[in-house]
Amino acid sequence: MGTDFLRNKRDRHKKAWRHGIARVENDWIAGTPRVTRVFRAKCDGPIGLAANQTVMLRLVGNNQVVASLGIHELATLVRPSLALVDRLKASQGMGVARVQRASTSAHRVDLVVEE
Repeated sequence: MGTDFLRNKRDRHKKAWRHGIARVENDWIAGTPRVTRVFRAKCDGPIGLAANQTVMLRLVGNNQVVASLGIHELATLVRPSLALVDRLKASQGMGVARVQRASTSAHRVDLVVEE
């Protein structure tokens, strides 16, 4: 009797992740969360960038990504991920990034890309 009583009287277990999926499917107002990734770029000359400034990313040559402001190339991404390269290829080799931090002494720029 003890096992049958516990089995029949307890609340049924429902997985929590299923409730989250149901809420997201029914909520049209709240969008999916955006993923932000930070990439480090190396500058050859002096840096003329400030925090929160928007730069353009261009795919150049063999999977090399260059950050530019207008027509001037400012920095080259040190190790671009394959996901970023594929995303740039899908969008005609162009993209947008935001400067998170610029270090003039180290000639490096941290760029934030939102997906």
